[in-house]
Amino acid sequence: MTTGLQGLLVIVALVAAAPFLARPFRGQVPTVAVLMLGGIGLGPSGLGWLQPDPALDLFAKIGLGLIFALVGLTIDQKTLGGVSGRLGAIGWLATLGVGVLVASTLPLGGGLRPVALVVALSSTALSTLLVILQESGEWDSPLGRLLLSAGTWGQLGPVLAVALLLGSADPITTVFSVVLVVMVAWLLAMVPAQMRQANGWAWLVSQVGTASATPLQLLYLLIVGLIALSVSLGVDILMGTVLAGLVMRRYIENPQTSAVLKQLETSAYGLFVPLFFVVAGSRLDLASVAANPWGPVVCLAGILVIRGLPQWLLYRRTLPDPIERLRFSLLVS
Repeated sequence: MTTGLQGLLVIVALVAAAPFLARPFRGQVPTVAVLMLGGIGLGPSGLGWLQPDPALDLFAKIGLGLIFALVGLTIDQKTLGGVSGRLGAIGWLATLGVGVLVASTLPLGGGLRPVALVVALSSTALSTLLVILQESGEWDSPLGRLLLSAGTWGQLGPVLAVALLLGSADPITTVFSVVLVVMVAWLLAMVPAQMRQANGWAWLVSQVGTASATPLQLLYLLIVGLIALSVSLGVDILMGTVLAGLVMRRYIENPQTSAVLKQLETSAYGLFVPLFFVVAGSRLDLASVAANPWGPVVCLAGILVIRGLPQWLLYRRTLPDPIERLRFSLLVS
């Protein structure tokens, strides 16, 4: 049995067992945590049953891409605008301000760039946050909408910063690449509006509707195509996949009742998304952590101060309950 096939078998077994392993904790431990802990235990730092493999890494990238494609599908004016959107944007900018102050006072060594430290500590793990919200049923709750807005700004902001400030290419090439990816996505989004009156559009729609799997296959073509374009141009794949989700909004008239979207979510959260979390957990090097145990503690403290504290102060009126605001600040961090 090849390393990749063995790893895939181990991952699928863990994914299938994760809901049962999390059930005794009665929702106190999210399935995401079980998957990542399982990845650590089964990976090179544990039993060694799950070894690094290019095929598994590719599947993990698709899983991460599907998460952010679904994020892009849910982004609307209320997410990036409105009260929750403004608070999310202000919260991330405040995080940057605090991060710059902290980075300017620290004696950074080892070639660590202050901008890299600030961007890393100001980011929100939106992929984990989305799965937790979906699992807890808080997606459409007032707290869930606040978390979605703050998390979206906390993810898109660092993605843009990484693309523009920390890219391997020169800034002009990076900007050109980002603009090119955005332009391709915009052109794809314009297709329905421009082609709806064309004679061949109705025929194309009817042909797509003859097979139940065809719409899902076209959505996967859109997502993987924009991932491939982003990788080839040196742009973060998260940007390409979020744009794929925004494009999907133009093709799916009613996301709440769309059968093809339900199919996409089922296929994504059935295998690709949990596979991403297992692979991410397996990449944790426990030997390095044991050799420098204070490193994660300092990093966690930095995240709480730079990302969590501004949210705690900013949302004191919107979330007057201290327990709820503390939970919000920790999840956004």
